[in-house]
Amino acid sequence: MLSIILPTLYIAFAAYFLWLISSAKHVTPITLEEAKVLWSIHRQKDNCRCRKWVPVTRRNGSVIGFKCECGYKYTQKKPVVSRAPKTVLATNGLKKPFQS
Repeated sequence: MLSIILPTLYIAFAAYFLWLISSAKHVTPITLEEAKVLWSIHRQKDNCRCRKWVPVTRRNGSVIGFKCECGYKYTQKKPVVSRAPKTVLATNGLKKPFQS
């Protein structure tokens, strides 16, 4: 009986852990310019006629999103576990670096 229950519990725990890692998100700060651009995208996409928006901030003063007069609220959230983007250097088709 224990040989059936124990592997089942391990599999269930592993599945829960993978789900938790993949779905957990944290709030990341953005700049005021990014918030304004995101607000203008919201206005164009949803045909919003509101003229004012308020930045959503944390206690330390960093901007994490915006709130529109129409009630739309946006917060920047990113996964807790994510891979860093690969850095690719563009060579512009040159085989040798430019030397002056």
